[in-house]
Amino acid sequence: MRRPVATFLLGLSLVAAQACGRKGPLVLPQGRAPLPVEGLTAAAGDGQVVLRWTNPSKEISGHPLGPIGAIEVWVFDRGLPEGGGPLSADTIEKTARLARKIPAREIAASAGVLPGAMTFTYALPAGLAGPAKMAFAVRVLDRRGRASEFAGPVTVGILKAPGVDPAAAAGVS
Repeated sequence: MRRPVATFLLGLSLVAAQACGRKGPLVLPQGRAPLPVEGLTAAAGDGQVVLRWTNPSKEISGHPLGPIGAIEVWVFDRGLPEGGGPLSADTIEKTARLARKIPAREIAASAGVLPGAMTFTYALPAGLAGPAKMAFAVRVLDRRGRASEFAGPVTVGILKAPGVDPAAAAGVS
């Protein structure tokens, strides 16, 4: 009698072991990086491009985002890379140029009417035969240096105006 019970329990444990755990690919826990900026737009005129967006207030995990450490604005001086589709962070970092890293103190000083609303002015170099279109991407860094996904790129047609100072730095308002 003991032998059939032991065989039954052994078989039951083998069946139960097969049913344990979640099946499928591994899913990493959601990160603590910030969400990307929202509503990124670009408008050109008078030798400059004005970018507008809303900063995130949450992390990818859904927790509230603490203070933002910095915001990076990347510019595609030579147009977007071929291939279309969404661009990875590596592709953006290889094909675009970091136009400006806006530090936390300037982000706090530029608080707009709407919470998290940001405006960034990129001054176009004067006298250079640049592209007819430029593209911009933006990402957020938290205080620990964790980067969000890039928002964008957004493309804008360039209208170059004479007399723009090429040494003028891009400013935040």
